Amino acid sequence: MVQQSLMNDEQLRDFGVLAITEPHVWKQGDTLITVPAGHSNWTRMIPTVQEEAGWAVRSMLWVRKDLEAEQVAVESSGLTAAVLRLPDRAVLVVSVYVPGHDAEALTKTVGLLRRVINDVRRKGGTRTDLVLAGDFNRHDQLWGGDDISPTRQGEADAIIDLMNEHALLSLLPRGTKTWQSGNWESTLDLMLASEELAATVIKCDIHNTEHGSDHRAIETEFDVAPPERHVEPRLLWKNAPWGQIRDRVEIGLRVTPRGGNAQEQVDRLMAVQINLKDIPPASSAPPPAHSS
Repeated sequence: MVQQSLMNDEQLRDFGVLAITEPHVWKQGDTLITVPAGHSNWTRMIPTVQEEAGWAVRSMLWVRKDLEAEQVAVESSGLTAAVLRLPDRAVLVVSVYVPGHDAEALTKTVGLLRRVINDVRRKGGTRTDLVLAGDFNRHDQLWGGDDISPTRQGEADAIIDLMNEHALLSLLPRGTKTWQSGNWESTLDLMLASEELAATVIKCDIHNTEHGSDHRAIETEFDVAPPERHVEPRLLWKNAPWGQIRDRVEIGLRVTPRGGNAQEQVDRLMAVQINLKDIPPASSAPPPAHSS
């Protein structure tokens, strides 16, 4: 229900990407089942590596269907990466999940992030900005604020080293709580972006809709123009003159020869030309406008 609520949130419809961590998924044989399996507004991307036991994947991306995006292979079920091709730049977006209380997992994840960033920037012929978003499961006063215990300082050093190496900035206001369970709350989810892209941030804060997870969605908006979204007007079929259409179809079928095998009958039906030009078309209407 949480994922369905998020996917169909009208306030998010015109955003470029939804970066999901710990998605509701399961395996049926060799097939990974996601909720939803597909969507009219979003293209699904899942990690290029899946685990055989436990959580098959811990991250995924849903990219707005009209945007040009190419998935980048990463050897981790907790990382899903894609390059968005925008008019004046490319943006590498990575949905990140790092298990908590596992120093080896953090070291491996940061190493993979470093590798994919370097590979994409080396191969790309245009400017490539970075967005790393997800559940890093690490505390630090840099993003958690002054109430983070000094004893927790140091557990996120590998993340901070990566930020320094690639000029990444934490976009959430310092001290913003992204996770809550009972009386406990903390900042575990991060939105990191390269310095040039961070300079265009319009908003980065907790999304105003509570979808039911113990982690709050982070809404981030950049002052970057995506390609113009072309949406064809949709016919409102409920307004079509179905009575007249049925009459014309009946007339056409009357003069259609019968007999012969099934394929011959299908061929004859397909060849029937029914003149519907003088029947008023169904009213059309553009899709409703949405703000982002």
